[in-house]
Amino acid sequence: MAQMTISAPVSELAWGALALGVTALVFWGAAWSYPQGREDIWLVGAATMVVIGALCARDAWRVRDE
Repeated sequence: MAQMTISAPVSELAWGALALGVTALVFWGAAWSYPQGREDIWLVGAATMVVIGALCARDAWRVRDE
């Protein structure tokens, strides 16, 4: 059988998408469990997801030539 290979940048982007999804679920659960702080929780969650996206893009950029 042929073994499937994925390029390093695609792999990094896939891990980043997974990280964004898990982060969104964590903040969704936090906002659901504490409705009084929903806006603040989502504000921090949005900032966190922007940072995760930027770090993912940086990692994908670093491995593009490997």
